[in-house]
Amino acid sequence: MLLRALILGLLLLLASCAPSSGILAGGAWESTGLQREHIRALVANAADPAQLYAGDARDGIFASSDSGQHWLSRNQGLSLPLAVNALSFDASERRLYAATSRGVFVSSDGGGHWQTVNQGLPADSCTALAIDVERASVLYVGTAHHGVFVSSDGGEHWHAASQGLPANLPINDLAYVSDRGQLWAATVGGVYRSDNGGQSWRSLSRGLPAGITVYRVRPAALSGGDPNLVFAGSDQGIFLSHDNGASWQRNQEGLARVSVRAILVDFRSPTTIYLGTSIGVLRSNDSGQVWSAVLGGDLPRNRQVYALTLGASDYSQLYAAVDDVYIFPGSSGGWNTNAFAPLLLAVAFFALLYWLTRSNRRHRRGLLGVARPTARPGDQPPTQREEQEPQLPSALLPRQQEGPPSPDQR
Repeated sequence: MLLRALILGLLLLLASCAPSSGILAGGAWESTGLQREHIRALVANAADPAQLYAGDARDGIFASSDSGQHWLSRNQGLSLPLAVNALSFDASERRLYAATSRGVFVSSDGGGHWQTVNQGLPADSCTALAIDVERASVLYVGTAHHGVFVSSDGGEHWHAASQGLPANLPINDLAYVSDRGQLWAATVGGVYRSDNGGQSWRSLSRGLPAGITVYRVRPAALSGGDPNLVFAGSDQGIFLSHDNGASWQRNQEGLARVSVRAILVDFRSPTTIYLGTSIGVLRSNDSGQVWSAVLGGDLPRNRQVYALTLGASDYSQLYAAVDDVYIFPGSSGGWNTNAFAPLLLAVAFFALLYWLTRSNRRHRRGLLGVARPTARPGDQPPTQREEQEPQLPSALLPRQQEGPPSPDQR
């Protein structure tokens, strides 16, 4: 019974120590080849996830064709210095757009050349991008002081789409849910939504604290998740809405003192969410109810994570912009204490099992020694065969033969 209980306990402990499924099943964070920069935007090319693009706060755009191992500057046509605030491919996956401090730029050759597409835009910093995945030519851009603008011709012409938004309201993020026609905006005054392509807006901030700055808004429906679930990352933690923005609540863990500037919903498993925060990268496997830190390796602690994306072959790696770009799991694997703990536990268990087995054998031998009758004077010591075999009735004893026994009788 004791042995069975120990085995059951080992299985339960191994299960509790086992890492989560998905890309974060093992490994550690590792710095990529892009260092000593101030990256604020990340995107992978859906046509080839090994192609990554990073937007810097001053030095423009960098590109990698080998999953982040090497990076090259891709700034031909950009007027440096400029801050790249958002990067996004259109629905055709051939045109890459950049929202920058000098307006909107587009590249049709993977970042090799850039051209401005600013006709109709004010002289303002463009802070956010959202693209209609069903109509590649429809784009939305957010600005720092002039609200939201929309283009129906791939950025060639823009017009204002801010009716109902407070004047001069800084727009931090935009998200467009194509099948619902809903355009979401994260602002310094909470969350807003337009249900008619930006022609009118309404505030959806019930449950959000007064004075909150919302940095990111992400409907789970963008990645195939619950159509009524929406996430809002702010300077006061993460908020969830289970009624399509009608009301907001903190998750059960609070995170009230954590700044959340990046939200990533895993499109392969929409209940898996990643947050880029002021204390590192957090992960939830239950749609944001419980969060755990993605630790290990070189990722700096207590530093703001500005952007997250999935990339590399089969989207097997997670990329985080913490000024520099870090990758999880790194190609070298790293030293993962989470993976080592179950191994150490198994070694300890088998050492205990070996000790218990030896103790049990010694105990049984002691019992046999006590149970064996004490020899009396004149008794002949039993032979080895007599100790091992019980006495048979004389009628069943084999007849004795002369000479050596046959092999069957040995």
